[in-house]
Amino acid sequence: MKKTVGLILKIVAIAMAVAAVVCAVAAFWDQIMDLIDTVIDKIEGRRADKCFEPSEFDDYDDSIM
Repeated sequence: MKKTVGLILKIVAIAMAVAAVVCAVAAFWDQIMDLIDTVIDKIEGRRADKCFEPSEFDDYDDSIM
């Protein structure tokens, strides 16, 4: 009997913890999405900076040919 009550209490505690996490995510969803957007924008900005670095041949004058 004692083991059964302990198991039931553990299940209830786990269910309450999961419910608390779900409520926290729902309450702060806008802030979570803003954070994700900010991180994605920073990553894309760094990738764009690397892709569009000046070439080592940009300083040569091609109009001579």
